[in-house]
Amino acid sequence: MKRRSFCVLLILACVFLAHILAGCGGESTKPSIKGLVYVNSLPGGALVQVDGLNTGDLTPDSLFIRIGNHTLTLSLAGYNDTTLSFSMPRPDTLSFLVRLSPLAGTSIWTQVPGVSAVIFGIDFVNLSYGYAVGQNGVVFATSSSGVSWSPGNSGTSEDLTSVSFASSNVGWACGTHGTIIKTTNYGATWDSMSSGTGLDLHGIFFFNTTVGWAVGDSGKILKSTDGGLSWNPQYSGTAKNLSAVYFFSSTLGWAVGGFLPGEGQVILRTTDGGITWSQSASVGTSCLRDVLFMTAQVGLGVGDNGLIVRSTDGGISWGPVASGGPISLRSIASWSDVGFWAVGDRYGAFGPILRSTDGGLSWLPFDEAPQALYCVEAVRGVTNGWAGGVGGIWDYR
Repeated sequence: MKRRSFCVLLILACVFLAHILAGCGGESTKPSIKGLVYVNSLPGGALVQVDGLNTGDLTPDSLFIRIGNHTLTLSLAGYNDTTLSFSMPRPDTLSFLVRLSPLAGTSIWTQVPGVSAVIFGIDFVNLSYGYAVGQNGVVFATSSSGVSWSPGNSGTSEDLTSVSFASSNVGWACGTHGTIIKTTNYGATWDSMSSGTGLDLHGIFFFNTTVGWAVGDSGKILKSTDGGLSWNPQYSGTAKNLSAVYFFSSTLGWAVGGFLPGEGQVILRTTDGGITWSQSASVGTSCLRDVLFMTAQVGLGVGDNGLIVRSTDGGISWGPVASGGPISLRSIASWSDVGFWAVGDRYGAFGPILRSTDGGLSWLPFDEAPQALYCVEAVRGVTNGWAGGVGGIWDYR
């Protein structure tokens, strides 16, 4: 009995050893050696195919690819399929950013000719009338949905950082050294208003033709109730620099900032027209450069390091939607409750354009200007968009 048991064990051991040896010699059972491929596209959300096989993934995506020669095909509705060939000669990491070519009739971002200025602020009253301001006091106006722009006379050489219009012909702009100017003739000429401060102002917002706010350095908040003729300071409770202000009603508003190194993020909220401002809890340390609310409860903010934050309780609390990467997001705009643009700069040079179509919950890269973008605007109800920056004005139609 003992000899029979020993034979059975010996046979099993031989079978196991033979299986191991066969596995070592069999080419098909060798572990495959792979490299890593990062692929992104402009616009994002393209379907990824490798060697003709559908991966089911959308850009941006990361893939493990076997050593050898391969093809990568990206497909997106409204754009031509784009195929590139590449080689993975050894385990390595490769990155591809593919600009897709649009089909005829597909809306794209294009640079508007004739505007050779650095644009810091842009505002559209409706689909026809829009205004842009920028470096050294430049002002531009359009009545053709941004197809063509005409320069105006601002009366100042200060940098104009933000612009807000309450009607087709009446608007205001703010800028460096406490500059505030007003126009009542469609941006043709502008008059200087006394702000009462010499601090740089970075954001201005008028709720109607009489009531508006401006924000700037050292926590400065100003309010006007007479169409900008006079301005009264409001106590912000912070010394941090403020970059933007937005009001959903004459009483409910927000201001954001903290863009100097070491300042840290700041989010302010008021429910009484700015008589009192309260500070909301920060989302990290990256500054916020712009803020926008679609309803009294739901709003978004954008800032440095690719930070996008969202609130669903009127700005009392905020949570991160996206963060990370060498992108400083400067501005955000909405064309509907679910459709948004965000723009900024990457490495201080390129101008990334991001898009969300789900209420700001997720974002994809859509396009990129060759130079930094500082502002973006949209009109609710249409998908048109306008952006301004180092290269002038861009529009999406």
